[in-house]
Amino acid sequence: MHSWDRLTSDAVASWLDALPGWLVVGTACSPEDLRFLCRLRPPDIVVGQLEQVLVPDFPLVTLCPTCGLASLRASLERVALVPIRRCTSGALTDRELEVLAFVCSGQTAAQLALALRLSPHTIVNYKRRIFAKLGVQSRVQAAAVVSRLGLIRTQRSVPADHENVPTLTHREHDILESIARGESVRQTAHALGIAVKTVESEQRQLFFKLRVHNRAQALSEAQRLGLLT
Repeated sequence: MHSWDRLTSDAVASWLDALPGWLVVGTACSPEDLRFLCRLRPPDIVVGQLEQVLVPDFPLVTLCPTCGLASLRASLERVALVPIRRCTSGALTDRELEVLAFVCSGQTAAQLALALRLSPHTIVNYKRRIFAKLGVQSRVQAAAVVSRLGLIRTQRSVPADHENVPTLTHREHDILESIARGESVRQTAHALGIAVKTVESEQRQLFFKLRVHNRAQALSEAQRLGLLT
């Protein structure tokens, strides 16, 4: 799923996910991210606001914001699906996606091993392969890529009131956005022009408000609550 606007992309993706027989494997707001997404999770169809030349290997259904969802659904039903080779060297396997979801939740290798009934050594090997495919070096960077591409889609909580959604300060929002970019604490401090200790202090308050214990968990919870746009 591609749109130049993140809100449009998320809205249409949620609508597609609700259609019987359809599953959105990810979202992208740039051609580069879309091509990366198609390598990680080769789709049956690409829905997007772009030209076929940018995704020559996949059927394209053009997303027209003024045409309405009924028109989009009709276009999807007219597409002739062709078999897609999904087990390529750069694609994430179902098991790797399962491990990735746990990694992005902020759990340790030991916790992952217990939850998935695998050895810690096997988990480490899975993480190494996943990080190589994502082009990252840490779980926070992995969580940032997952958030940017919508690789692991979860239902956002929408409370009847706003009491369950914490109110973040401007600085806490800045730190959260830095986490979403996959930056380290030191990189966050440099980007914001503040001391590392200040970032650590503000980050502790952010974690307290989100009821999490680390950056990966903070990113996952912020995504669930709709605090990231």
